[in-house]
Amino acid sequence: MPPQATARSPFAGCAIMIAAMLILVFLIGFSIWVPFRQADEIEKFTQKEPVALPIAPVEGNETAVNALVERLETFRSAATGGEEAEARIELGADDLNLAIAISPALEQLRGSFHVREIRDDKLVIDISYRLNGRPRLAREGEDGPVTSDPLYLAGVIHGRPELMRRELVLKVDSLEVPGSAVPEEFLNHFSTLRIFEASLKDETIGPVMAVLTRAELRDGRMILARIPGETPPETVSDQEFRAGGGRVVKILGAGAALFLVFAGLMIFFGLRHQARREREKETNS
Repeated sequence: MPPQATARSPFAGCAIMIAAMLILVFLIGFSIWVPFRQADEIEKFTQKEPVALPIAPVEGNETAVNALVERLETFRSAATGGEEAEARIELGADDLNLAIAISPALEQLRGSFHVREIRDDKLVIDISYRLNGRPRLAREGEDGPVTSDPLYLAGVIHGRPELMRRELVLKVDSLEVPGSAVPEEFLNHFSTLRIFEASLKDETIGPVMAVLTRAELRDGRMILARIPGETPPETVSDQEFRAGGGRVVKILGAGAALFLVFAGLMIFFGLRHQARREREKETNS
């Protein structure tokens, strides 16, 4: 008689282990495949070299620099002073570009982010945005065992400022890349840019963002304000912010859930089979 798999024989345990290993190999392989698949798609609308974007001149422009610094300091003092008076500042495209040029906290935007114009309902911004390219093994002198060469997203975005949990973010409505079509999945992931995330801990910018209650566009200017008694709008939801990347998490989660369900069923049927065998043994005795 050929050997049969019972709850006490090694065959049931081996079946569970083999199934577990197969699912584990699938999850590992899928997690390795995803970055390469994403890199293949990103390479279709990006380039290997950055585009040089204009930086607002500081030298020879001291009058405008001093005027902007004074306005920003006045707004900061009024917004964070704890008084009940309204604090408001209006910034044009030149003001925003000059702020990027002179502020150490906004250095990461310098040369990669340039406001072309401000319309009544949107910001028109030229970008040369750095993205991670195809994963590869690190070479000598590079950090970590695995790294990637950068890719650059050069194009024009149309967006608007919004407030998200005491942080000023840029909500992207559309992205134009010359000569290329950008997939909708990437646009969903790119829909909210936390361009001031690095400034949250800045002693000057961070406290101001924390008290803002309004960020809007009007008459070719961006208006930031703290209105006493006004609650900051929560216009960007977690679902919107995590759109795009959530698909990968769902697939991985489904694979893990499948493994747990399969393992649970194997254990359940194994215990059930064991109980039946013990009842048959007691009956025969």
